[in-house]
Amino acid sequence: MVHRGAVYDLGQRLRRRMPEAAILLLLLLLMPPTGFLFDNEELVFASALHAVSNENAPASSAVFDASRHRVLNEFLLRHLVAWVGFGKAQVVTRGVAALGYAVLLAGLFRGLRLGAIDGVLVLAVFAVLRQTIFGGEWLFQGYEGKVAAYCFVLGGFVAGVVHGRCLVATALFVLATYFHFLVGTFWFLAWLGLELTQHPRKVRRIVLAAAFFSLATAPFFAMIWWDRASGAVALAARPGEPSPDQIYSFIRNPHHVAPFVTWHGFVSAWLPGYFLGAAMLACAVVVARLADSARLRRMAAWLSGLIGYLFLALALSYLDRRTGVLGKFYLFRPASLVLLIWLAVMLAFLNGLGWRHFAMVKSLAVAFVLPAVMLGAALHLRNELAFHATYDPEKRELARFLEQHAAPDSVVLVDPALEWLFLDFERVTRRPTLVMRKFVPTNDPQILEWQRRIEFRNSVFDKGCPQNPEYRFDCLLTSHERARALSTSCGNIVLATAHVRLLCRAE
Repeated sequence: MVHRGAVYDLGQRLRRRMPEAAILLLLLLLMPPTGFLFDNEELVFASALHAVSNENAPASSAVFDASRHRVLNEFLLRHLVAWVGFGKAQVVTRGVAALGYAVLLAGLFRGLRLGAIDGVLVLAVFAVLRQTIFGGEWLFQGYEGKVAAYCFVLGGFVAGVVHGRCLVATALFVLATYFHFLVGTFWFLAWLGLELTQHPRKVRRIVLAAAFFSLATAPFFAMIWWDRASGAVALAARPGEPSPDQIYSFIRNPHHVAPFVTWHGFVSAWLPGYFLGAAMLACAVVVARLADSARLRRMAAWLSGLIGYLFLALALSYLDRRTGVLGKFYLFRPASLVLLIWLAVMLAFLNGLGWRHFAMVKSLAVAFVLPAVMLGAALHLRNELAFHATYDPEKRELARFLEQHAAPDSVVLVDPALEWLFLDFERVTRRPTLVMRKFVPTNDPQILEWQRRIEFRNSVFDKGCPQNPEYRFDCLLTSHERARALSTSCGNIVLATAHVRLLCRAE
């Protein structure tokens, strides 16, 4: 016979875990562990592929970044990939990330006295707002180094802000920095600012935390500096060629780092977010003055500073609109987590007002917002399944053909117009592709090389194959429409599938 007290205790424990369970279910909608890698994961996992094989990447591989700042994430990921394979590795990493986020967000929300309904509402609105204010940043989509870093950042806030464990928080920010040095460093400094706001008299504790962080991350930053210094020595730009910073910021990543590449792009993609940011700043200032809780007032004041930083980043980007030197620092990356924390703080403030029937209003809000999130997730999953059902058979057919008729080191150029359909081409066929626009490196010499390969590939598909090409290639993967024109200079069509044509040059 089961004791009634034991049943009651079990019920209480399950009730206490409701926030984690609710948040986890929502996160699994936002970053479902399907085994289908999305574009950023293709880059991260492709980098791990070369490590798994214990061989250097082929010189003609599209993945040729020499940066070592992702070494910890790639070290762990390559062993996981070697153990379970790419698809299952994605399932594991997304699942672990979702679980970690759920536990840590629930802890952070508890610190703000937010319950399960509150947590779901915050995350649902966050998802409807596309997880950011501007700059294309996100927290919950797939797995890469920054995802692990954000988990440790949230852990740092829970340990430091909620539980007051300064040393544990600092250690977690150190780990975040080793997974992603920009994410970890920025949010460690932000946490120090919050500690200074919350505990202005405990300067000694803040100084010790900064010293510990500096000593623990010094070897990592020395390695990054050495890589940059070595790259500068090896740099050899051609006359008239854009600088590596201009290539990285203005040609490859303007949607993330360069608001002022064009005024039309700024007005359409960035200005609406800054209107939202201005409203968020005004709300944070109001809460900083009116909230009953001293902790909430201080957090709102701290948030005002973070949102103000985003406006400062805009001004710095305007001053840097010619050189692109600041692009690699991703000044707008904090926008995503700033938005999430702002939503949580605003809801905590509204809860404190004691409005009658506010719990019912929140439940209705969840009932309205959550279906939109679920519908978006369902449509995304449907499109992903349809995409793989359509193109995976063709990729396997291409892999079989190349295995039988092409040398292992044969280089296949992929039509720029088809690149997004074949980001996994090297992984599936084990044939190098020379360059992919998505797979941009981060060290200066490799950035210059990437741009030259991009221009070479564009020239081939636009003008045909030259007699003495700058880069070796053996085959072209292109569309039906382009294949006939390219066949006059680039070889015969050797394979035709439902959507593509493969041309190979005569030996």
